[in-house]
Order: sequence, then C-alpha cells, then structure tokens
Amino acid sequence: MKITVKELTTAGPTIHSSFASLPYNRGNSSKTQLSRPILAYQSPSCIKIIGDIHRFVEAQEAGRSTIPVYLIQDSESTMDLIRLVIEYYSPMNLMDKALLTRAALDLGVPRNQLAEQIYPALELAPREKLIDQVLFLLKLPEALQAFIVNKDLSLKRAMVFQRAEGHLDWVERFISNLKIGINMSAEIIQNVWEMAKRDDVDFKTKAREMGLWEMADTHYEDNRMAVVEIREKINTARFPSLSQANQELTNTITEADLPDTIKLKWDPYFEQQGVQISLHAKDTAELNSSLEKLASSKFKNIFKHI
Repeated sequence: MKITVKELTTAGPTIHSSFASLPYNRGNSSKTQLSRPILAYQSPSCIKIIGDIHRFVEAQEAGRSTIPVYLIQDSESTMDLIRLVIEYYSPMNLMDKALLTRAALDLGVPRNQLAEQIYPALELAPREKLIDQVLFLLKLPEALQAFIVNKDLSLKRAMVFQRAEGHLDWVERFISNLKIGINMSAEIIQNVWEMAKRDDVDFKTKAREMGLWEMADTHYEDNRMAVVEIREKINTARFPSLSQANQELTNTITEADLPDTIKLKWDPYFEQQGVQISLHAKDTAELNSSLEKLASSKFKNIFKHI
C-alpha cells in the first residue's frame, strides 16, 4: 500500500466513498482535525474521499482551490483499506463503529471476516451475532445516537434500546423531557419489556398499562419527583402488593427455622434478585449446623419469592 500527501482540487462535486458518513461526530471533528489532511483513496477511475466530507465542502465554500489529503494508492485489499480507516479515525466511538460496519458490508466483506478480523481492531468481540446489534444503532433517532456517544456507552449498554424497537421516539422524548440518565432509561425499558413478555402484550400496551407512556410528554418542574413516580409504577406492575410479597417471604424464612447466627437481607422492592446471607460460627459444630439449615428444602423455598 502506498500513501502520499497531495493537494486535491476542490473544483467540481465531492466524490464520496463507502466511508462517506465517517466520522459520526462531524461537528467536533472539524474543529480538531483541520490541520490534518483528510483521507482519500485512488480508485481505478477517480479519487474518492473517505469521510470528513464536510471539511471538503467547507474548503469549497471558503474559496480554497485545493485541500491536503492523505492519498491511498495501490491498496492490496479491502481489509487493508478498512484497517487503515480504523487507524485514521481512532479512537472510534460506538456510532463510528456502526458506520464502519455498514461500509464494510457494502464493500462486500463477508460477515465472518468482518467479525473475526475487523471487530478486534474496533475493540468488539469477534462474534458474527454482534454485527446486527451494531447495525441496529444506525436505526436509532439522532438524539439517542448522540446520547450513546456523549455517555460513551458500551455496546451492551446501548443495546437496551433494542427492547423498545418501534417506540424509540417515545424513549427519546422520555429522556429529553425528564432528563433521566442511562441507568433509569435502561430500568424503564427493561421493566416494560419484561412485564410485556410476562403478560403476552406488546411493549406500548404494557407501557400504557403501567402509566409510563404518557410520562414522556408530562412536564415536571423537579425530575426527582418523576423518578419517584416511575419507581412506584414499576413496583406496582411487578408486585401488586409489596407488603404481601414481603410477608410471604418473611413467613417462609420463619418456617426455615434459622439460628440467630444467620442473618438475611433482601431488596424490599424486589428490584434486585437474590438474598444476602451473613453467617457467624464460633466453632465447626455451629458452622456445620448452620450449613445444614441453609441446605434444607425449607430454606431453599425462599428463592421462590426472590
């Protein structure tokens, strides 16, 4: 592969490459990369610009006759070209990685090669099933894409939005109106999705039943009150009677007849699954007795409630 620095004329229209949409965050890149030549490659018929198209247009509008470019010539393979693009735009945010994934597929890169050879360079797991998840990010509204970039979310964290596919405009309004963070956003989406699956209804129907749908368009002077209301609605949907659920669990623990040396704690709202067990034993006999109680079927019944 041969790379040279040259002046590219700005006369005529911009010739885009498959990487034209890179980088994602165009607004900031023009302020930090003006001194660096843009990237382009020599195709058999013409020179194609690899991303940063806005910088080419800015040069035209400013009346500049040329703009410096790193010109790639004699590229040995598409994979080599992609690796060079990754290096040029590094570090890439999650939306950049989604744009590059689409470009690679447009260029005919097989999915297995994309996953096994390109994803490690993007700090993504080399698994084909991630490709569709990464591409899903490009379906998100711009506000949600910006939210992912601004919060520097991991792919796993960003994929929580897939639970609400088809209703992403509602998610966008929820976040922007109530000014809630990613953790609360994830909690809302996950809970609505789980309750919808449990009751065999669609996402929107369940959100309406839980009283969450209209909250996206409700004005709150203090968003902390909205958070309290959201948690109450989620808890009500999950457990129509928290006090009853707690009482049933307490009764089961009583029936287990645990010694005073064993202490149990659990989330009274049942948002976190599991029970915290602390054990104190003064000798092996007391330890063995306590472990025997914990291994009993009566004690294991508590997990029907947690």
